[in-house]
Amino acid sequence: MIPTSSLVQERVPTGVPGLDRMLGGGLIAGRPYLVTGATGSGKSLLSLTFLLEGIRRGEEVLLVAVDEPPNEIIENVRSFGWDLSAVKTLEANPGTRAIKRTAAVQEIRTMTDLKSMREITQDQKRTSDSEEISIQSMYLKLRQQMTDVPFRRVVIDSITSVRRFAVKSSTDPQAERTEIQSLLRFLSEQNVTALITATPSNPGLLTPEEILTRGEILLTRKWVGDRSVRQIKIVRMRGAAHDPERRPFAITPQGIVLG
Repeated sequence: MIPTSSLVQERVPTGVPGLDRMLGGGLIAGRPYLVTGATGSGKSLLSLTFLLEGIRRGEEVLLVAVDEPPNEIIENVRSFGWDLSAVKTLEANPGTRAIKRTAAVQEIRTMTDLKSMREITQDQKRTSDSEEISIQSMYLKLRQQMTDVPFRRVVIDSITSVRRFAVKSSTDPQAERTEIQSLLRFLSEQNVTALITATPSNPGLLTPEEILTRGEILLTRKWVGDRSVRQIKIVRMRGAAHDPERRPFAITPQGIVLG
């Protein structure tokens, strides 16, 4: 493990004490970080733990839900007994009434989809996938909402799915990188500590979020016989000493616990 006494940056606890020790006290405040892993590796659970730690500390937190509707998220963590009622959620899909297009200008007219988990009902449906989901629309929504609510923690789950669901977004890699850079810079300027989940990219191919985020936490899961083995590794962490070793962890009734 690494010493923490010499670190002077403000740290943001993740809600997982073992991970905070690996990070030398937590994430550096006001920076965006990537959480990568295959489906079922624990990315969403770690992200929700991060948000709930913010709630425990009296912070405003936001979940940008892309992979799953919020009502399914509630069901997934019901066995832990977690109270998600204070977590604000934002649907990534802009919807037909949210975006007004005039030439190259996009303007948000109405925004009624920022809800707390307590407002989510079982019969709530996801907006049609036939409408556009893009990095730019998500950025516009965040910018508008954060003029009213001073969110300190934001989770985007996941940026990989934004690409998969996108219909009209640009296929120009440089344009995509510029959009992601604008989103991440905005969050940093607002002093938001953000976790952005993603599935691993192809070996040797760096995605814009891998280049532009300030650190990366990798979650892996493999089967050894009939036993599931989970591990966590801090792949990189700019400007901070950290434990580089791969550490085992388990998902227990109390949440994520490092071995």
